[in-house]
Amino acid sequence: MPLHWLILFLGIALALLGIVYKKWALKNVYYTRTFTKQKLFVGESVEMIETIGNDKLLPLPWVRLESMIHSSLRFESQSNLDVDVGEISQNHKSLFALMPYTQIVRRHHITCMGRGVYQLDSATMTVGDPFGIIDKVRRIPLSLEIVVFPQLVPIEHIPFSNKSWIGDITVRRWILEDPFWKSGVRPYCAGDSLKSVHWKATARTNQLQVHKFDYTADRKLMIIVNFETSERMWSKVTRPEGVEQALSYAASIANLTVMKGIETGFSCNGSLHDRPKGQAVTLTPAAGSHHLSAMFDLMSKLELELTLSFESLMKQWEDAANTDFVIITPIRLSDGNAVLSRIRMRGNGVELVVLPEPSLRVTEAKEVNPNAG
Repeated sequence: MPLHWLILFLGIALALLGIVYKKWALKNVYYTRTFTKQKLFVGESVEMIETIGNDKLLPLPWVRLESMIHSSLRFESQSNLDVDVGEISQNHKSLFALMPYTQIVRRHHITCMGRGVYQLDSATMTVGDPFGIIDKVRRIPLSLEIVVFPQLVPIEHIPFSNKSWIGDITVRRWILEDPFWKSGVRPYCAGDSLKSVHWKATARTNQLQVHKFDYTADRKLMIIVNFETSERMWSKVTRPEGVEQALSYAASIANLTVMKGIETGFSCNGSLHDRPKGQAVTLTPAAGSHHLSAMFDLMSKLELELTLSFESLMKQWEDAANTDFVIITPIRLSDGNAVLSRIRMRGNGVELVVLPEPSLRVTEAKEVNPNAG
């Protein structure tokens, strides 16, 4: 056969192949993406499961799926996966080959490196013929969300000024007797007041008996996080790692106290996208696992922007009663802070947790590992 006829037939065949793929390539092709967990903590891992299928006779020699995912969701390296990482987002690319009537399930392991709420709105699917002449593109809506809570750390790692203070808080409801809540009688012990003697029980048992009181749970705990990372800061947080550390401490304290039955609340001078400027973000004290989950959700949504000064935030708590405060701040506060003094004068406990300066953390790291760097 003459060469020119061969070229002509080949051209016609490629044109027909292109028409077939242009018309049928995306037909009966489906794709889904799911996560094994929707809510988790910083440092935890989750699996992203991709399912793609070709429910027709026409084979698909290549299918490329692309989506933009936040850089805080770090993918483990694996074959047929390409991730172009940027400062804020990364382009996630998966490559598939689909034979007729086949389905492929692929699992990707992701480690959550930063707190936040991450939206995955869509993916782009591109398919084409074996020679790359024709390609077809489809946008696939996903509407997925991953909520990453602040990292939990051991309580002993939090730099309380009084190391026994948090222990006192967690047991306070069991060591403060309520004189108005009687729950029975018990034998007299040295130090018991004669006013608490139960005379009828004493006469009945021929042994000195006293009223047994139940314990109070009236005192509440408020965890306050200061978003100010420098004295003259007025809008964007200038040292985000300091605020992230503060939120990590706040989540860890709340996780302990709520599980111990202490009514715990949270407040900060950070911002939410739907909250007007000048309003504090506050969750009033309560107990229970649902309240703890709501607190973690709130922390995950916080944006690193100042909405009001720390002084204005604390003035909202000047009239509080029967409340202990844990204030976590990236900057040192004045020992004679007038607002904190007024809060203490009302009988409330105030514990300051001041984060170490970044330079101090670097110095400590070098002292621990003198051979580093």
